[in-house]
Amino acid sequence: MSEIKAIIVDDEQHCIDALQTMLLKKCPGVHVIGSAKSVKEAKILVDELQPDLVFLDVEMPYQNGFELLKQFDKVLFDVIFTTAYEQYALKAIKFNALDYLLKPFSIKELQDALEKCREKKMSRSKEQGMASPMDVFLQNMKTLQQTHKKIALPTINGLVFMPVQHIVRCESTGNYTRIYFTDKKNLMVSRPLKEFEELLAEVDFFRVHNSHLINMQQMQSYIQGEGGFALMSDGTQVEVSRRRKADFLKKAMQF
Repeated sequence: MSEIKAIIVDDEQHCIDALQTMLLKKCPGVHVIGSAKSVKEAKILVDELQPDLVFLDVEMPYQNGFELLKQFDKVLFDVIFTTAYEQYALKAIKFNALDYLLKPFSIKELQDALEKCREKKMSRSKEQGMASPMDVFLQNMKTLQQTHKKIALPTINGLVFMPVQHIVRCESTGNYTRIYFTDKKNLMVSRPLKEFEELLAEVDFFRVHNSHLINMQQMQSYIQGEGGFALMSDGTQVEVSRRRKADFLKKAMQF
């Protein structure tokens, strides 16, 4: 097994020391070649040392960890995010199947993250031509921060960039999700509906049923019933489950 050259980026020295010790004692094959306590230091270090892997703290003073990634035209190293905060950024990390460690993490969690990293590296040759999870992640981080939001949808041919307001609804098909747009087209994406629910909750999407997530901005009316139906702008009637009805109507009253 080839050695992994790693850099640790964290603004707290005790976190750097603790992770370095865990890697040295419990994670053979990982060699820490440097550490940095700021985005500025990390950029210099990455350019100079060309690591295989970066352990990247999310919350740091002045610039967060994502600002480091934005400075590269192409991220050529793997990333394992480390964070103490479960907030919007973590949703984007989960959505794109990137590795992260929620502080404080155990040796087992660290070893599991490294194993996933190795597996992805071995399978990367099979994914040539497809958008990398990091590419999708960086685009969707922008989505959460912009007024005019676009979401990056990974497909077998690459990425489809779609304004969020053009999505009418999302429908679950097992581990896949079919997304319906205002132009009557649809797209199948290899992500479960739950991950779309987490990513889009802050931009007026609501899960009305186990199988359906709708854009509240694209709802035209509500048809009363046991659970009822949401009439969408594309003419479809989407069932509202009984147990979600009260929360749905509360949400609908905000529009």
